[in-house]
Amino acid sequence: MRSLHTANHIPPDTSRCSIPTKPYLIVMAAATLSAGCSQVLGFKDPRIDDTKSDPDASIDMSSATCVPANCQFGCDTSTNACRDGKLWIFKTQGAFLGNAFGGTDVPANVRGGADGKCLATYTSLYGARQCNNNRVHAVLHVSGSDSLTLMATKYTIPTNVPVNRAEDDVLVANNWNDLTDPTQQLRAPATTAATDAAGIVWTGSNTVATCLNWTSAVSTDTGIRGYTNRTDATWLSEDNFRCDRVASILCICWSGGE
Repeated sequence: MRSLHTANHIPPDTSRCSIPTKPYLIVMAAATLSAGCSQVLGFKDPRIDDTKSDPDASIDMSSATCVPANCQFGCDTSTNACRDGKLWIFKTQGAFLGNAFGGTDVPANVRGGADGKCLATYTSLYGARQCNNNRVHAVLHVSGSDSLTLMATKYTIPTNVPVNRAEDDVLVANNWNDLTDPTQQLRAPATTAATDAAGIVWTGSNTVATCLNWTSAVSTDTGIRGYTNRTDATWLSEDNFRCDRVASILCICWSGGE
């Protein structure tokens, strides 16, 4: 009886659950495993695990965390966070006669010409600072209605953030008001120019000597110039300069407003 019972006992056929080695049988093997092997070999039926986060979904959520409209200075594309509030200061690569930045236009367009010179240098050298092209301006007394004193209001320049060198991110002044205050020393020079000759800029900061509102390039007219390699309180208005000589233009820019 024992041998008969043993002979009649047929073990489960697991051979059909082996994975075929031939490529064209892979599909059949998958179907076999799904249909008949889950109980025999203890395989679980395939399911989608909803408990694990989707990497793509996290990327999408991350990209939505920074909304430019919610950040005064816009979003930093490298960190996907609000940009730090800063003004960036630099001088133009080129140097110009007293009328060579809009003064010879008809009608004269000094503000447009000076800001354009600043934008050209910003685009060429300092684009990594992520300034808005519409927020690049020459630090320049143009006229009674477009003076250094009025620039913050006229061009909505933030006055509660630090001013740093665009060249190397060094703090120059605590804020715009300190930068333009004729009694306030700078924390560091506005540029890394090594000499007076390399650092001079037209400013017209005393509102009187401005090369006839930057329309003259004759030797008998003068314009106030500043020295961006100095930190003394009078750095913006160190001396008068003949308008037939050349000087660079001081520039400021900031991000946001996208």
